[in-house]
Amino acid sequence: MNLLESLAAEWYGYRGYFVRSNVRTEKLSHGGYASELDVLAYSPTKGELVHIETSSDALVWTKREERMKRKFKLHHSTYEKVFNVKVGKVKKIAVCGTSYDSKGLKWGDIEVKTIREFVKEIWEELSAIDLMRQAVPESYPLLRVIQMSAWATKKPGTARKH
Repeated sequence: MNLLESLAAEWYGYRGYFVRSNVRTEKLSHGGYASELDVLAYSPTKGELVHIETSSDALVWTKREERMKRKFKLHHSTYEKVFNVKVGKVKKIAVCGTSYDSKGLKWGDIEVKTIREFVKEIWEELSAIDLMRQAVPESYPLLRVIQMSAWATKKPGTARKH
């Protein structure tokens, strides 16, 4: 699992989702699999399934869109087989690109977030939680580093949630 996949898996796990990473799907008769899903996160309380594909490639946006659309092109039943549950809507998120922001870019039903936007989303939420009162559990080492770095850059005495 690469860094972005690990970060996405930790982020959704930390938020209460059941997470599966690097899920091979659609076994081929001649061996191998048709696809591998980076991260699937399921919330039984929300009834939500989130499919996240990540990439730190250097492709132009048109090529990246083409590649990501292929990765997300799955039959709905494929998602249901992974968690063995009936799934309603699948939220699809592509985390890719080093641009400053995605400017609300969507590829059909795929929400696009730049790597910067994704990391910033995590940073902002974790920086609002007081490390001294509610540290991210050690089972999420990447998130814990983000929380600690956010804490280390705050001015002493800055009020935070707990």
